[in-house]
Amino acid sequence: MIIRLPNFTMKLFVEIFCLTLSVCCCMTVPVGSSGLYYDGAKMYRYSYEAEVTLNEADLMTEDKVHRMHADVGLKVGAVFQLSSRWTNPNNNLDQIIEMQFEEAEIFNVSDRRKKDNSFYSTRRSKALRSISKPLIFRWTNGQISELYVNSAETVTSLNVKRGMLGLLQLQTHTGQRKEDDPSGSCLVSYVTDGTEVQKIKDVSSCVNKEEKYTSMNKALGVTSAATSRAIYTLSGDLSHILFAVAMESHSVRVNVKQDISLYIVGRQKLGLLDYSQQTARVSKTKEEALKKFATEQKKDGAKYVKHSIVSERDVRDCAEGCLNIIEVVNQFHDDLTKENMANTSSVQAYITAVRAARQADQKTLTKLMKLKTNEDIKFTLIDVLAAAQTRAALSVLMKELDFASTENTGYIERALTGIAFSSHPSEAALIELTAVFKQKIGSEKVRETVGLTLGAVLNKFCNIKAENCKSKVAQEIRNLIERGLKKAKTEEEETMYIQFVRNSGQPEFIKQLLQFAEFSEFPLVHHLAISTLNIYDVQHLDNKVKKAMGRIFHQNKLKYESTVRSAAANLILVANPSEREVQNIIMSLSYLKSRELANFILARINDLIKTGHPSRDVLVQVMTNSKYSNYWTLAQSGMASAFTGYLHRFSDSSGTYALFMEYSNAGMMRRTAVDFSLHSQNSSISLTQLGIVAQGLEGLTGSTPDEGEEELDSMVGMASSMMGVKLRPLTFFRGYSNMMSLIWSGSSGDPTGVEAMLMLTDYLQHVLLSSGLRVKAEVMGAISTKITAEITFSLWNRNVEIVTTNGGALSVQCRLTLESPMIRASVRNALDTQSALEFSVFTDFSSLPPKSCMRLSYPSLTFVETLRKFEKVRGSEKKLLAMRRQQTNVQGITLPLHQGNSEMCGKILTT
Repeated sequence: MIIRLPNFTMKLFVEIFCLTLSVCCCMTVPVGSSGLYYDGAKMYRYSYEAEVTLNEADLMTEDKVHRMHADVGLKVGAVFQLSSRWTNPNNNLDQIIEMQFEEAEIFNVSDRRKKDNSFYSTRRSKALRSISKPLIFRWTNGQISELYVNSAETVTSLNVKRGMLGLLQLQTHTGQRKEDDPSGSCLVSYVTDGTEVQKIKDVSSCVNKEEKYTSMNKALGVTSAATSRAIYTLSGDLSHILFAVAMESHSVRVNVKQDISLYIVGRQKLGLLDYSQQTARVSKTKEEALKKFATEQKKDGAKYVKHSIVSERDVRDCAEGCLNIIEVVNQFHDDLTKENMANTSSVQAYITAVRAARQADQKTLTKLMKLKTNEDIKFTLIDVLAAAQTRAALSVLMKELDFASTENTGYIERALTGIAFSSHPSEAALIELTAVFKQKIGSEKVRETVGLTLGAVLNKFCNIKAENCKSKVAQEIRNLIERGLKKAKTEEEETMYIQFVRNSGQPEFIKQLLQFAEFSEFPLVHHLAISTLNIYDVQHLDNKVKKAMGRIFHQNKLKYESTVRSAAANLILVANPSEREVQNIIMSLSYLKSRELANFILARINDLIKTGHPSRDVLVQVMTNSKYSNYWTLAQSGMASAFTGYLHRFSDSSGTYALFMEYSNAGMMRRTAVDFSLHSQNSSISLTQLGIVAQGLEGLTGSTPDEGEEELDSMVGMASSMMGVKLRPLTFFRGYSNMMSLIWSGSSGDPTGVEAMLMLTDYLQHVLLSSGLRVKAEVMGAISTKITAEITFSLWNRNVEIVTTNGGALSVQCRLTLESPMIRASVRNALDTQSALEFSVFTDFSSLPPKSCMRLSYPSLTFVETLRKFEKVRGSEKKLLAMRRQQTNVQGITLPLHQGNSEMCGKILTT
């Protein structure tokens, strides 16, 4: 393939090549030099080229997009001169250097035809017009220690110049040092070999003030990597640079699907064209040199100011590409409606709207929420503002909500749910929510949701950095929780504050949780406190915790209902148990009055062993000992089960579903929990947990309640959590009268549940390249979800069915955007899909014991991967748009559950 270089670039490289050959023939290697030095009697003329290319990380040469010459990015070419204005008489490696510019142009990075190339325009040579303005800097031991530039310099031109200066920084002996360059303050290593110097920058060490954030959990997070290396050829006396080439790369990969990835390549080239004698303009002092330069430039009305070498963001960088939130909402209005929830188009529109909201000011967002045409999508707009996480969005959102209202609280619940899933909450959000929690709230349900949200936001705020948890507002929230736990007397109050603790994840409340787990008056609170302890890392679950759980399971002091005892046993088994603790649990199985409790614990032990839980080795060691693993302990019977299976298994991630079923001895369902989890990068996260609790239903069959459950009132409810955030539980009915009302109506009415649009992955990094060019890397993964639950009774047929449906659409968008007002260049790699998981429990109590059949399934689905590249020079009518789309179909399936369930379903079908 013949590569056609622009005439400007070809001319420069011919000159560089000839000069390098002539110098290399007579090189000598002096000893003892430690820096660079420019002769004040000479002017050095250099050519410079810098480029950045945005691409897919794993793009193959045979790929259609590659063959279209569709690489996007920017190349800058320039010629500049260096001359010394002052040299420190005590240190010739300390100089004031003037930099003058002859010419500069921008080019595309692909070999495209002229008619397809937006760079061929009259604006090409004018895009960097301010680059002609000279600058002056202090060069000390090969580093830029001071920089003075024209106050009229554009940010983009100045950033390009910063890239040139960064490449000039050099150390001529092997070693490490900290350097400030366009990327920030970075650790740089040098390896020298005569006139050859290799410079390696540790990009991960660079410190700058740029905004950045990422998902807290690695399974939903992003892996980024970067390298930077430069090679220099110096003059024989090691005084100046003859030639330099530098290359850096940055990759961004979505952990859960690593082929959804993007790649940045930056290159720099520097070559000495020639040097010529000049009349020395050397000053006696540094101050005199700077003053003379300023006086010379002042004749043209120029004023010079001091600047940092670290690149800055040009506030005009999206002058032709900014998203207007009102226009975006108008364009995607139909996709954002309630009827379109859990569809791919809704989540794609949501991501675009969130990006637009993050660019909008408070006035624009207020106008958006007041438009009457948006009344039908107000719930979705609340989701958008909650996910934007800007001060403007938070202010507008909180003003929209009337917390004193006792009716029509749907908007409030939706907003609080969105805020609870913030990826990088601010201190301002905590302050706003704390003020709301302390004031009078019209609805107890809303008050409960405020507490859950405040806990979730505190958890994430503390996880961003440890110092956040020491802030005044964080301490105030912890004090609120502590006072609430002490004052709680009713079941509702205890439940609210324990859920508050659960979402906050603060280990300082473990002591109080143990008190509620053992001594609360309410069985549901016992179970909630124990399940809340499950969220803590094993390091926090010490012997005090496990001893308390042992007392509950073995009922050493008080009697507890069976699901509380099973929760206590489960906590011991997963919290790094000792052999003795496991032995005690297994030995007790044959003595338990509840055979269903014994059967569930045995099933749970086997499930932990099968799934390779960290406790597996201890469990296996005890279970292989015939003293504990024998007929009396293993011959447990019943319908209870614990089962974990795989939804998918890929090289970069896996998804699991876990089903836990607990029954009373009478065969009535007590608790059902189904968990969908994601595992990637040695990290796991529970995407969705759905739990159904039922109690006091033995009267429907005339059977006898289990020991300790005689006084329980009739109740069926559902608890759910998403991505580690517990949502407000739902109650289908509670009490005998409510139960009979439901039975006679035959249904719980319209399905109840949760619907929202939420961010799963939220990653931002401003990549500051050594060339001074900047790229914004964004990864936004979102879900449009609709979780519903419905219960149906048939008194005539004597059966009950509970159906929960978790419908959702997923979109993950990985995007790179060149931050420049000169050119719009971007590449986006995306994955989209939609599906639904349906879990049903059908119980037939027409005969004793009752029979239950469970079913977990999802329909066929399609994964769509899309690669999109765009490039357009400002002011040009031409643009590049290249796309690639591929689909992968996955067949729907009814997921396998434990063998006992299959047998029970068969019995129901044959009756």
